[in-house]
Amino acid sequence: MKHLGAVLLFTGGLLLSACGLSSLPEISIADSQHEAAAPSGTDASADIRNENSSNTASSETESDFPDLVSFTASTIDGSSFSPEDFAAADVTAINIWSTTCGPCVREMPELAEYAKTLPENLRIITWCLDANISATCSEIEKYLNECGFTGITLASGDGDLQKLYEQLMYTPTTVFVDANGNQVGEPLIGAGNISERYSAQFEAALHQLGIESTLKSE
Repeated sequence: MKHLGAVLLFTGGLLLSACGLSSLPEISIADSQHEAAAPSGTDASADIRNENSSNTASSETESDFPDLVSFTASTIDGSSFSPEDFAAADVTAINIWSTTCGPCVREMPELAEYAKTLPENLRIITWCLDANISATCSEIEKYLNECGFTGITLASGDGDLQKLYEQLMYTPTTVFVDANGNQVGEPLIGAGNISERYSAQFEAALHQLGIESTLKSE
C-alpha cells in the first residue's frame, strides 16, 4: 500500500507540471495560458501513453531518446535547421512543447529570461510540436517575441527528430545534445524551476564532455 500511495502521489504531481502526449488538438495560446494540465482521460491532450517516467522536479534517470545526428527540420520563421547547426554551441537544450500544454506555455517567459543569461557555448532552442497544425500557428512567433525568446524554434522535422517525437510521453520535455547532436546529460520532464534544473543539466553535460563550466554561479 505504501508503494501504491507513492505512485499516486508522483502521478498527481506529474499531471500538474506536464501534459501527456497523444494527439494535438487545436487550441489558442491564450486559452493554454489559463488551462491547467488536465488529468488523464479527460481529453486527447492529456492522454498519458506510458507511466514509466521520473519525477518532474528532477531529471529522467533513464532514456532511450535517439541522438539527433540525421534529420532535416524547418523553423517557425521558414528557415531550415540541420544537425550541423548544433556546432554553434558545446551544448544545446531543446525544449519540446505545444500550445495545448498549459505548463509549457506558462514557463516560457522564465525560459526566455534564463536563456539570455547563458554563455555563448550554451544555448536553448525550442520545438513547438503543433506549429504546423495549430489554428493559431501565426500567433506562436508573436507569443515567443512577447516572452522575449529570441532563439530558434523548430516547427517540424523528420529522421531522428521523428524518432524522438515517437518516444515522447510528456510535454514539456527538454533534451540536451552536444555539438554533434549526441544526447548528453539527462532529459528534463515536466515544468519546474528553470534556472535550477537547466543549470544542473548543463553542468552535467559539460562535465560529461570534459569541458570546463562557463555558467555563472548564482
